[in-house]
Amino acid sequence: MFANTTMLVLLVVSLCVFSAECVNETVLNAVVLGHKGLVDVEKYVKITEALEDKTKTSYCRIDFRPLEYDSTDGKSVYDSLQNARATFEDSNIAVAIGPQIDVFTSTDYVILHQVLFVTSSDEMIEPANRTMPILPDPKSLSDAIATAVDYLEWTKVAFLSQDDFSPVLALGGKGVFVSPIRLPSNLTSSCRYRNGRNNSDAGNCELREHPQLQQTLTTLRESQMDKFILHSMKKEVVQAVLMAAQKLHLLHHSIRWFITYLDFDEIVGDIQGTAKVYGLQLLVKENFPTEISEIFDEESRLEQALMVDVVGLLRHYLEEHTEDCSIEPADNTSITAHQFKEALGNATGRLQIYRGALGAYSWPKLRKEQTSNTRKEYAIPLYRKIDKNEMFAEVVFRKDEIKISRILSKKEPLVESAFRGKTFDVIAKRDEPFVMKTTNGYEGFCVDVLKELSSKMDNFNYRIFEINDNSPAENGKTSKWDKIIDQLKVGNASMAIGAFAVTADREERISFSYTIMSSSVSLLLKRSPDTTNYFQFLGPFSQLLWLMIVVFFLVVGFGLYFMARFDSTQAGSDQKFDFRESMWYSLTILLQGTAEYSPETTSMRTIVAFFWFCTLVINAAYTANLAAFLTLQQIDDRVTSVDDMARQSKVKYGVLNNSDLMHFFQSSREDPYERMWAFMKLNEEVSLLQTRFDGLRYVMNGVDGEAYIYLDDGVINNYYAQKNCEFESIQQNFGVKHFSIGFPKGAPYRSDINGALLALKEDGTLDRLRDRWWDSKSNCTQQISDSAAKANSASELDISNMFGVFIVLIAFTVLAVLYEIGMCIFKCVRERNRKKNAEGSGTPEEKPHENSVQFAFGEEIIKN
Repeated sequence: MFANTTMLVLLVVSLCVFSAECVNETVLNAVVLGHKGLVDVEKYVKITEALEDKTKTSYCRIDFRPLEYDSTDGKSVYDSLQNARATFEDSNIAVAIGPQIDVFTSTDYVILHQVLFVTSSDEMIEPANRTMPILPDPKSLSDAIATAVDYLEWTKVAFLSQDDFSPVLALGGKGVFVSPIRLPSNLTSSCRYRNGRNNSDAGNCELREHPQLQQTLTTLRESQMDKFILHSMKKEVVQAVLMAAQKLHLLHHSIRWFITYLDFDEIVGDIQGTAKVYGLQLLVKENFPTEISEIFDEESRLEQALMVDVVGLLRHYLEEHTEDCSIEPADNTSITAHQFKEALGNATGRLQIYRGALGAYSWPKLRKEQTSNTRKEYAIPLYRKIDKNEMFAEVVFRKDEIKISRILSKKEPLVESAFRGKTFDVIAKRDEPFVMKTTNGYEGFCVDVLKELSSKMDNFNYRIFEINDNSPAENGKTSKWDKIIDQLKVGNASMAIGAFAVTADREERISFSYTIMSSSVSLLLKRSPDTTNYFQFLGPFSQLLWLMIVVFFLVVGFGLYFMARFDSTQAGSDQKFDFRESMWYSLTILLQGTAEYSPETTSMRTIVAFFWFCTLVINAAYTANLAAFLTLQQIDDRVTSVDDMARQSKVKYGVLNNSDLMHFFQSSREDPYERMWAFMKLNEEVSLLQTRFDGLRYVMNGVDGEAYIYLDDGVINNYYAQKNCEFESIQQNFGVKHFSIGFPKGAPYRSDINGALLALKEDGTLDRLRDRWWDSKSNCTQQISDSAAKANSASELDISNMFGVFIVLIAFTVLAVLYEIGMCIFKCVRERNRKKNAEGSGTPEEKPHENSVQFAFGEEIIKN
């Protein structure tokens, strides 16, 4: 037995020689608390190893052990409390580390001797006896927030928090009017943190849908609140709120934010807006070892700093309040809870001030009567981001007061690029030519206006999209525009473009920009056919009357010819009324010409006299009827006004179903609009159109063989009329509309865009854009100009009105020339044949008398 014992002792001694297990050390035992499954002691161990100086041998060690709180059921809770009570009864446990968890971390019932380092960044619970908060306690932080807000001279704020509204009372004590807003409890974002770093930049962080959060911020925007305090120690909560605010453009240069998250520098990296953002920067980057980040997976930098400082405080105690750690102690010793507590609160001890990643640590000496303990004698820098991130003041925590130490002037610098990098989600409704979809994207008048606004305002970005909704209209509203307005209200869109007319109902729900275009109602109808008739001079008389005049002319000519045969005065007279002269004389009288001679007999003069009288009547009737006929040609007998439309029932007309114009007719109680609405309801299948293209089709093809008129906004009808020369748009003097850009209610960027729109109006850009999409798109410019000139000068005759007269003149002139040429050719041929016949018969050719000169006119030869 003795031999066996000796062998065992020798074996143990031999193992001690070759092993570190028998090395004497000074051990500080620390218990890491937390909910079940959330205690990760390994990280504390790795942090300790990372902070150790590998070049020195240390005989001081920190031993971390886990202690979980199981709240699954009553028995689990009871067992957890029993285990915790038994653990902390051991006075060799020097310190407890972790968040405050109800009774589980009670210093009255469970943690009986030890100091509790409160490491929670999720919640700020009031410290109790022997609790040492690593972060500022709620009261100190509340006073610091109130002091900073008062320094900024804010008098009215919206206070956003999930569950901690303790700063509200402190703000009220400074005379600040506070509107407390509770944030949803399930806020998260898509930005994850690997190795302590944000692996995706702000542009790649996608906002998870939080409808309740969006509704909350939308309501605040509608109330035109311009100062916000965002209070949370959760990185993802702050990030989710800021990203939602960025989407709703609440990070605008006219809005101010104060963020209480204690690592302002990390937060502002996700801010892309131009808001004036203020915040507290407790984390000191220079004191934060960068190599520690490799240990962590998803913790934020503030959470990492909490763990690093806990380990740093424990190591600082071992280095400063134990014997030299480079010398092996005589025995293994454990730091007791009493020793650790006294060292922390010893006013003369070297541990009084410790400067870690979260600033300087200093606690007053703990006494039995103390119920709380807070950090004192440190400062939190106050930062602001206005184009750049800079520290401009410090919140100093003294023993009895909190005050502001000014470093820079609190005067805010000017924002150099208010809209650079900002992105707007623009919802659009397709209406030619306001917004049109092409293979290359979107184009149109409103798209061009948007481009000009972007160029004017630091080249902000925009994304145009449409709402995919074909649901029918409900309750007499335009489904498409109502859906677009809803998207603006809930924050899914920043602007709305298209043929967006300002109405009283819409003005109550959203905001509008200054007017970009105005228009009244117009009628789109088929253009009157331009039937050019070169023989309009024949129009005053019917064909039968013209025939009777010709017959009358022939009868008179034949009458003169036959009566001249029995006229004895014709014998030996040079002025004979042969057939040709009789016809010529009749035509001369008909055309009111003059003749070289006149008949001499009573009978012939009687015929001529009555022919003169009939010719006088015919010419007078022709002249009067020609003037009336040409005047009627200038008159447009189409339906061209709403009064004309209301007085007839032959021509059908219609409007776009559920449009603003339809609602105008529906609600109007004035004449003629009320009668027109009754007519459209009676012909609902062709009068209340589902699409504009139905109206264009009816105008082109007509309805039931009759013309059709489509009523719409003038700018839209004008566009279609200029694209298709068969259409004509006639402006009316009612239904004036003002088209604008739509914004959510209270949008802070509305005033900036209005200013840019005014500049575009003043320099003529809006007029140029309008001409681009209307006047330059016309294919019928000459036709429209000719029609307008024709309508404005009814007294003037166009060449087409009398061109037929010239055609007749040219035709008869050509005919006469051809006749004369033919007669010349005929005489030449006849003369040649006569000469040949004379030579063949041997008869000498008769020569004309040398004193005679021949003149040929037709078939007659006059010899002198």
